[in-house]
Amino acid sequence: MLIIAVAVAVTAVGIGRVADGIFTDLMQEFHIETDLLAGLFTASLARSLLITSLVAGAVGLLLSAVLFRAVTRPLRAVTTMAGRLAAGDYSARVEAPAVIEEVASLADSLNRMAQSLQSLERLRADLVANVAHELRTPLSNLRGYLEAVRDGVTAASSETLVLLHEEVMRLVRLVDALHELSGFDARAARPRRGPVDLEQIAQRQLVLRDAEFRAKGIEVRTDLHGIGPVSGDTDLLSQAVGNLLDNALKYTPPGGEVTMRVAREDGMAKFAVTNTGEGIPPQDLPFIFERFYRGEKSRSRNLGGAGIGLAIVKEVARVHGGAVGADSAGGATTIWITLAT
Repeated sequence: MLIIAVAVAVTAVGIGRVADGIFTDLMQEFHIETDLLAGLFTASLARSLLITSLVAGAVGLLLSAVLFRAVTRPLRAVTTMAGRLAAGDYSARVEAPAVIEEVASLADSLNRMAQSLQSLERLRADLVANVAHELRTPLSNLRGYLEAVRDGVTAASSETLVLLHEEVMRLVRLVDALHELSGFDARAARPRRGPVDLEQIAQRQLVLRDAEFRAKGIEVRTDLHGIGPVSGDTDLLSQAVGNLLDNALKYTPPGGEVTMRVAREDGMAKFAVTNTGEGIPPQDLPFIFERFYRGEKSRSRNLGGAGIGLAIVKEVARVHGGAVGADSAGGATTIWITLAT
């Protein structure tokens, strides 16, 4: 505002001097007495310039206030949203202003960050609840059996010991899975890369589960294209392939079909498993690779799932420079992993 006022004042003084010089020259050229007329002209010009300067200053002040408000309002909104995020309110959002590109970009970035934080918080809450449930159920069963044996309600028969052993192994599997995931997080799982035959790994993992597929009457089909060796860690890739087959075995109904496919697509090696069954609801598809996420929790628990297997597949893909994906429609679900070659 001060700069505008100074500019107007300097301009007015300059115009006044130039006009006074021109007027004096004209009067002298025509031999007219200049003192009285020059005074009147100068006074009139000064009044005009003063009025013009005041009007220009008022307009500049008004425009400055409007511009200042237009800039500070979205910044205040962004500041308020940042405070809410810092306080743990991840539902906070801010409207991106259309007039200031930089502030709009900042608001859009904050909104996307808030969305990510909200998703992470929801997954964290689900993880805590699911881990607590997975631990509570076998521990409650163990406590119940042991108290029954202690109180003489149930005899310490071989059948009871088998049930106790099953609950203990359920805990062991959960702890082992958590340990694997923490290993990935701490970058402890450093892949020992070498030439790997993905097709051979797939066939080996299928043979290991052949009896289970037969027991459920599931027909398994293979679509293997000789893609040649890929660079990877045999143990990690065997685990990822096995987890995908276990997932299909778990969710394919008796008498269903499973198709295992190995191919090369877009310069990447791809392993995919398709199974028939109920399918995955669209709202759950983006989250099935998150840890402990299960769309139908009661159904997953009844089937023995802890929501860990696909999370491990995702981590194996990551350390191999690949990705994971899923598609579910028309009574068939396909889950795949891609690997950089």
